[in-house]
Amino acid sequence: MLEILRSLTGSPWLYGMIAASVLLDVFVPLLPSGVLVVAAGTAVAGTTAADAANLPSHARHAAESAHLPEVLALVLCAAAASVAGDLVAYRMARRGGARFDRALARSHRLRLAQERLGQALAG
Repeated sequence: MLEILRSLTGSPWLYGMIAASVLLDVFVPLLPSGVLVVAAGTAVAGTTAADAANLPSHARHAAESAHLPEVLALVLCAAAASVAGDLVAYRMARRGGARFDRALARSHRLRLAQERLGQALAG
């Protein structure tokens, strides 16, 4: 997986893929987006902890700071997508509340599931 991400580093596709994964993780958590962000950060940095431990202190500092803008952009992209996903989910829940209540009222199974969930959360 790291080889694929390394080929994408420096490409805007990486940031789009990260943003889409984090945004969609709110609704369909198929791929843990946190793992993808960490893997992409590792690929962007291009240095593993083992590699950095073997470097002298001045070379370690240079290796860490060379990719700082890319890592910072990756973190900002993931954070912005996370906030956007949460806001979209909140907006959808707030707008669809009445429709959701009507759907629950029509279905006996959904109403029972909601009652069980309420009891589980209360107790």
